[in-house]
Amino acid sequence: MRAMIAPNEDPQEVYQTCVNSITDGDLRIRLNALKNVIGVAASDYHQRATAKQLYTLPPNDCGNEDIALGTVTKKELTTVYSTHMVGRAKPARAIYDSLLSRAPLGRCPFCGMGHASTLDHYLPKTKYPQLSVVPLNLVPSCKDCNTGKSIAVSSTAGDQSLHPYYDHQSFVDEQWLYAEVMHTAPATIRFYVQAPTHWDDISKARVQSHFRDFKLAARYSVEASNQIACLRDTLSRYRELLGAEGVRQHLMIEAQANYRQHSNSWQTAMFQALAISDWYCDRGFL
Repeated sequence: MRAMIAPNEDPQEVYQTCVNSITDGDLRIRLNALKNVIGVAASDYHQRATAKQLYTLPPNDCGNEDIALGTVTKKELTTVYSTHMVGRAKPARAIYDSLLSRAPLGRCPFCGMGHASTLDHYLPKTKYPQLSVVPLNLVPSCKDCNTGKSIAVSSTAGDQSLHPYYDHQSFVDEQWLYAEVMHTAPATIRFYVQAPTHWDDISKARVQSHFRDFKLAARYSVEASNQIACLRDTLSRYRELLGAEGVRQHLMIEAQANYRQHSNSWQTAMFQALAISDWYCDRGFL
């Protein structure tokens, strides 16, 4: 997970910009009547997210054609986002593009590897239509993270995946992602979560939830397999010149370099695992 600075756009202004592009006069009037409600919802979201308690926000389980807020249906609310914010010809598209452009180095903050090409609703708009265009609920994402995660609502604090705008500090600074080398031909990597022992139980559960919800074990393993294939020739040369210890030193340097960039990247975990594997450093990379 990559930490991001939370957007500071006024949620009511964003909502108003979206609504202003609606040509249906009756719908526009009904949506305008909700402007203050959207502002209150955004404030409530921020307070709960800051307290790590977004799971306590009750979902709206009404149908798409049912009234969700005021005199507006759930479908009409979510369309404010899908048509009037995402739409390329709409004025609010500039806000969408601005939020998306803030992805760290263009990468998805949820997985740290995919190209951020869309915005993800941290709390799904199908369950929380009042948050459809609230900037704090819109996070740059790759398509795999956006479409691959479950839309199920967290019921406990530990079920919550990490939030790039709110979950900083130990989740970013301390290592919890690790890997081990599998003695296969060619070598493969298994990724797993091991949170620091001094963390509280909720934080430990949350990194497990994040790892599971975004299917990172399988996705990281695929990336690692491609990287390992590229390492073969380089490591063969190191072994010819310096033996297995030369291979280990090269891998350790790579591990340290990646750790300084991101302590919980798949590259950091992979190179650490490769460096401590006697089997791999000897001839396992061949």
